[in-house]
Formats: sequence, C-alpha cells, structure tokens
Amino acid sequence: MRDCLGSARFALIAGCLFVIAGCGATNYSQPITTFAEATTNAHSALADLSTTTTAEYTDFLSQRARTDLHLAVKGKDSECELGSVRCRIVLVDPNDPSTEQLFPPAPFLSNLVAVMGDVNTYAQNLAALVADDSAEKATADVNAALGSVEKLANTVAKADGKDKEQETVPSFTTPAGSAVNWLIGQYANYVKLEGLKAATKEAKPVIEKAAAIFKDAAVFGSDPQRVQLTKAFREKIDKFQNDRSSETNLQAAVDAAKLYDDFLQAQPGATFKQMGDAHSALADALQNPNSSWPQVMAQVQNFAAQAKELAKIAQSLAALGTKNKGENK
Repeated sequence: MRDCLGSARFALIAGCLFVIAGCGATNYSQPITTFAEATTNAHSALADLSTTTTAEYTDFLSQRARTDLHLAVKGKDSECELGSVRCRIVLVDPNDPSTEQLFPPAPFLSNLVAVMGDVNTYAQNLAALVADDSAEKATADVNAALGSVEKLANTVAKADGKDKEQETVPSFTTPAGSAVNWLIGQYANYVKLEGLKAATKEAKPVIEKAAAIFKDAAVFGSDPQRVQLTKAFREKIDKFQNDRSSETNLQAAVDAAKLYDDFLQAQPGATFKQMGDAHSALADALQNPNSSWPQVMAQVQNFAAQAKELAKIAQSLAALGTKNKGENK
C-alpha cells in the first residue's frame, strides 16, 4: 500500500513539474527571444547614432571654426603649456565664454552605448538559456547571465559617477531533481525556468537603475551644442530670406533644419525607458504563475519598436551627413 502511495505521490510531483516546466517554456520563450533581438538592435542603433552624431557635430564645428570668424579657436585654458597634462582645442564665443566647446568633441552617448552593450550580453545569455536542451547547459548559461549582470552593475555604477565595485552576484545552484531525473527533458525545462527566475530577479534592480539614469538622456547634453545648431539654422534661413529666389539657399536652410530636427528627435532615453519596462515585465511574469504573457509581449514589442525608430534616425543622420559632405567637396 505504501509503495502504491509513494508511486502515486511521485507521479503527481513529476506531473506537476511537467506541466509547470512545459507551460512556462511555451509562455516565456518568445518574449525573451524578442527582448534579446531588441537589445541587439538598440545597442547597434545607439552605437551608430553615437558614431554618426559625433562625426556630424565634428564636421559642423569644423565649418563654424572656419567660417564664423567671431569665434575664438584656441587652446583650452591652463592646457597646452609647459607642464600641462592635457592639450585640447576649444571654440569660444568671446561674448559668452560659457559656450566653450571642445574640438573635436567627445564621443556622444558613450555611457549609453556601454550600458546597452552589457544589457545585450545579458539578454543573449537569457536567449541561449531558453534554447538549451539539457540541465547542464542551462546551468552554465544561467551563470553566464548572472556574470553579465555583475558586469552590467559595475558599468551602470560608473555611468552614474560611482566607481565603487558592486557586490558579487551569487552563482546559480541547480535545483534538486532526484524525483524527476528520469524525465530528462522536463527536468531541463524546470532548471531553465528556475534559472530565468534567478537571473532576471538579480538583473531587475540593475536594469531599472540604468533606465532611471538615462530616461531623460538626449543626444545633446549641454546648451552650447544647441546654441551652435540654432545659430547655424538662423544664418541659413536669414540668407534665404535675403534672396528668396535662391534654390540653393532654400535647400541649405532645409538641410540645417533637418540636421537639428534629427538630433532633437533622437531620444535614446526613451529607448532605455522602454527597455527597462520590458525587462521588469519579464522578470515579474517569471515570478508569477498567473501572469498575462500577452501583456508582457506587448511591453517587449514596444521596446523593439523604439529601437527600430532610433535606428531609422541614425540612418537619416548618416544619409544627411553623406549628402552634405558631397556638396561641400
């Protein structure tokens, strides 16, 4: 009789794990895969945007330095002297020294690119975990994900101006599965689900912090950059107003407006916010068996759409830059 009860209890436990693991895999696979694809796109878009905007703004300042004789082009104060540790050139409006700008400028969005790069590494580890077909592979990928969370935490701390190393993220221990080891496939799914819970739980506060730091991030971090672009636009539109018959002057004003508009429309902060919302939805859903996965998928798709929009703006800026270089030859 005891043997029968023991067998029944064993079958019930195994059956429950079969259902939990199987249904969980069906629900979480697509959102996690889509999230990983979106982080790849977001990181690529941010890197392209950083490269393009830095190059475009460098060319823009170069033109200003050569054509706006009102600007002073000189070595930065207290630099470029005997005993100096730095030597950099700056552009300065003598009437408004606060508009001083380095030439060439520092790379735009470097912190955002670094953080999103680490988020992408973490997301790829989650995607690899979803695709694993054994408990051993799953355990290795969980720990890879946890390792990437630890690196991400340190990158976020530095981006926030804090060099203090974060606490070590604990390794993942494979759940005891002696009662279900004979169900190899389902045991692997069980390990995957528990691993995803552990990894996303550790990552959630780190990614939320990154999203909070960068939620208002813009391509331009200072007013002097906006001042130069608005001044360039006004010069171009005024030049056209003085000769309304000139198609060349009109197109120059349109291009100046387009350049400034693309810079303003690029909203990397919005991409980080959507990424943070999508990840929090994933992490919460994995902890809650009654979650609405369609709602989670909707959050992830919002992030994916934002990443694609950022990529379009980066491409637009690159195309405009190529056009302007061709015309200025």
